[in-house]
Amino acid sequence: MSVEGKIQSLNAAIREALPHMVTVASENPNANVLLRVLKFSHGAEWYFPSAIPISDFQWKDLVADPLQQPKLDIVFLVDTSGSMSDEIDAVKRSCVSFADQIIKAGANVRLGLVGFDIGGHRGSSMGKAYKVYNLSRYTIGVWPLNTPERFKKNIQSLSLGLFGGGGCYLAQRDTVDIFPHVINTFDNSSENTRILVIISDEMGGNEGLSDIVSQLKSASITSHVLGVSGREGAHKSIARMTGGEFWNITKTKGVHNFEDLLGTVADTIAKEVTQKLADGTTSSGTDMGTALKLVSQELKIPPMNERALPPVLVLISDGQPTDDFQSGLDELMKQPWGKKAVRIAIAIGKDADEAVLQKFIGHTELKPLQANNPEALFKYIKWSSTIVLKAASSPVSQTDSSSKSNLSIALPPSPEVSSSGGVW
Repeated sequence: MSVEGKIQSLNAAIREALPHMVTVASENPNANVLLRVLKFSHGAEWYFPSAIPISDFQWKDLVADPLQQPKLDIVFLVDTSGSMSDEIDAVKRSCVSFADQIIKAGANVRLGLVGFDIGGHRGSSMGKAYKVYNLSRYTIGVWPLNTPERFKKNIQSLSLGLFGGGGCYLAQRDTVDIFPHVINTFDNSSENTRILVIISDEMGGNEGLSDIVSQLKSASITSHVLGVSGREGAHKSIARMTGGEFWNITKTKGVHNFEDLLGTVADTIAKEVTQKLADGTTSSGTDMGTALKLVSQELKIPPMNERALPPVLVLISDGQPTDDFQSGLDELMKQPWGKKAVRIAIAIGKDADEAVLQKFIGHTELKPLQANNPEALFKYIKWSSTIVLKAASSPVSQTDSSSKSNLSIALPPSPEVSSSGGVW
């Protein structure tokens, strides 16, 4: 909700809708209309701890969660020897989708690249996006951290044998001096989460392993390795000793399967883009399932009465749940008033998961309301908080908790909004 004025528009829409809600409540004197708000992002909590009569309710503006976009730096360390033809092609093809998978987890991602090999740089680095370093035995090329879009362009200049073609043998002693340059590629952004992805289909001994691991751990770098297994297992050890994962590169069959493997790496990294909550659990940023569980607790009997007007639940979201949404929905639907509640969903922008919102609504004849601009958001919030409220709070709507359908009331059509001028 933090981007493109969504949170500001939401605050404005709710403030504008409140007087209309008061009017609806006054037209139904037999109904005690109460309002309560729950917010969720990294975790979920009641924004207003108790239900408040609508006539006394005063809105206080929501502020976007500053943790919504964790910062993540990923550097690829890629073997450019001749045996890596399929893998390098796969990296070139899939780097953007790799970044996109992590961005969906709510991360602000920068990507860098280091190529390494034995034999020396082939050609001139003048005017290139990378800088060449000739080390004790290896030659490396370093492309600095940049946007995923720029990374896509940078990686096209990576080619087989670019830095010699003589082989790459982690973690022999002569590979230790590669890693100060790898660490420097992460620049000085120490607050960013640092991930190294090593891709190589050749392996040496363990003579330099402890020094390599010490450097990486001192720089707070987690290393994931797409490499080979062996008797000494240097690749596995680098991953395990720095808190990362290892995948056997020799089990892939061609470019397509390697791209799938990179997708698995992206999923693994995305799960690491989490925030530690007060209770010790972690969150990836849109804890919708947790929010539904909190709502379900308030719909139990008690505190709810056996007979009452059906609750109106309005779910507003601009993203995809990153926790266990289904278990939260199941908890809600276990409660009689959870089933009976009139459930409305508003999707803010094109990134909202409409399939999930449809599950929340629970009826095919009601669809999520798609708000792609501030005007549409206001109209939908006004409709759900006044017209729906009016239908739900009329005397004929009063029922008991044993009813199974949340459509026992007749809902009027939702308002028409212009599809032009979408900004989200």
